[in-house]
Amino acid sequence: MLLVIDAGNTRVKMALFKGDRLMRMARAGAGDRAAVALMAGSHAVEAIVLGSVGARDPELVEQLSAIAPVDAITGESAAPLANGYATRATLGADRLANAVAAAAFFPGRAALAIDAGTCITYDAVDEQGTYIGGAISPGLRMRARAMHEYSERLPLIATEGAVNEPFGTTTEESLRAGTLWGTQEEAAGFVRAFRQRYPHGGVVLTGGDGLWAANALKSGIFAHPYLTLEGYRLIHLHHRAIDARNQR
Repeated sequence: MLLVIDAGNTRVKMALFKGDRLMRMARAGAGDRAAVALMAGSHAVEAIVLGSVGARDPELVEQLSAIAPVDAITGESAAPLANGYATRATLGADRLANAVAAAAFFPGRAALAIDAGTCITYDAVDEQGTYIGGAISPGLRMRARAMHEYSERLPLIATEGAVNEPFGTTTEESLRAGTLWGTQEEAAGFVRAFRQRYPHGGVVLTGGDGLWAANALKSGIFAHPYLTLEGYRLIHLHHRAIDARNQR
């Protein structure tokens, strides 16, 4: 058993893998160490893989290390991809994991991973298996909250559901059009630019708003609900392979 933990900005996603098979998933609020420890301690795990978009939590690492060895993934971690990113020290571990999983999802092809969460990240891999970088933009809720908090009269809108028209007839409809339709068109633009460079490249979506984005784009794009967790698992297997070679 391998426990993989993805500590995001707003929540923690955890998955138990047996080999390459996902056995169980759980979610908790960001910073909920008790829930993470409970998930880790309730199963006999061989190792714990921890990826975080924020600063490393030494207390959590210490807590988990008492249960099983911890492999803490960062943007500088060795990975089964060549890394062409210029500032690896600032690269989010989740972005590297998404790129690794997307490349595995589309073997021998260029791949684009779109993670629609607190922020929306776009991360691309070329046909040779090199991570070439990507882009970061505000997520749906961040956009809605920014318009509300940086203005006196604009209400905070809900970002669930779909928008079928780019022009609203009320302020709330206009905000939803700007947020949802605008984000949809942004994502479509990145996909279009990627496919102009890599006509046979594959695109995969993940994140809390990933399913909405996949439905909105409707262009042969795959949705993968645990892409980041799978990427962390593959990076950990790469580390194990390196350790095995070093011990020969």
